[in-house]
Amino acid sequence: MGDYIHANPELGYQERKAAERLTSELRRFGFEVEKGIHGMETAFRAELPGRGPGPKVALVAEYDALPPPIGHGCQHNLIAAMSVGAGMAMSGLMPELDGTLCVLGSPAEEGIVDGCGGKVLMIDEFRGMDAAMMIHPYDITTGGAPPTWNREGLEIEFQGAPANAGNAEDASRGVNALEACMLFWSAVNAYRPHIREGARVFGIITEGGTSPNIVPARAVTRLQIRVPTYPYFLEVVEKVKNCARGAALALGAQVKMRAYANRYLAFVPNHTLAAAYERNLRSLGVTAEEPYKMGGVTDMGNVSHACPSIQPYLATAPRGTTWHSSEAAGLAVSQMGHDAAIVGAKALCLTALDVFTGAVDVGKMRREFEEARAGLT
Repeated sequence: MGDYIHANPELGYQERKAAERLTSELRRFGFEVEKGIHGMETAFRAELPGRGPGPKVALVAEYDALPPPIGHGCQHNLIAAMSVGAGMAMSGLMPELDGTLCVLGSPAEEGIVDGCGGKVLMIDEFRGMDAAMMIHPYDITTGGAPPTWNREGLEIEFQGAPANAGNAEDASRGVNALEACMLFWSAVNAYRPHIREGARVFGIITEGGTSPNIVPARAVTRLQIRVPTYPYFLEVVEKVKNCARGAALALGAQVKMRAYANRYLAFVPNHTLAAAYERNLRSLGVTAEEPYKMGGVTDMGNVSHACPSIQPYLATAPRGTTWHSSEAAGLAVSQMGHDAAIVGAKALCLTALDVFTGAVDVGKMRREFEEARAGLT
């Protein structure tokens, strides 16, 4: 499965081959599958009930790629292989267990396409879960609760007025949208030294005019804002927006702002579930490296606000491998990648089994989840 997805890389919301392959395998192992859930063609729910009522566990799959030529440089092909592989292994045990096993296919995690963040759109799938689990490949193995950040993806458009840039009298009647955009970034750069450690603002200018002798009437910039804590995250987002408003006001331009991506929330760790995963990982001969500050962003963070969740990192590549690179993409089909994916699938399977059998206290997981959520407000 993982190699097939790797050989057929697809951008977010276009993962038709991946979704078809994964759901076909799950059907073969007895899962009832529904595709196209929550208005997303490549999202799916695969459900397998046990012998009676009990816990609900979700194994989460991602399978979108980065743009060519990199393809699966984030190794989402291995995420799908681990989660679906664990579901296939659990299928033979479910007739003896109380509860329901779900494999949820979530498109477009990468911040590439407009509206990325499939899990945000399908968040209601997770609200009734007792546990949600996914392993992300990386160059290090962590415990079950590495931190992630809040993220806002903004597109800011400045509208001016065109004029002949080569004629002083004519140019005086123009409003330079590109200068407004550059003034915005100057304001952001002036703000940066006052941003608390851990917060980041970065971006690109995607449009800035069509010809040097025409005053640009339109300029567009895209940026991301990443902050660990939510109240301060909202403060930084608002101050960045004020930078845009001020730049437009100064030059007489108009400004429009929109979120081009679904907002990703920082991960809420569930140490009860994480401890079970780490114990199972050790039983497979793998030890997590702690502590570890990741600082990445993921829509699994949103899932962790809906139910007890884990998203550990598992070493599928040598330490120091650059992620989102052709090197990482090649390692996603290497022997190391294959071996790690088998370990990951086994660890997910064993942890799901712990939840179903009561080896993990579901009530304790839920209480920890509720207390952590309450502490965020």
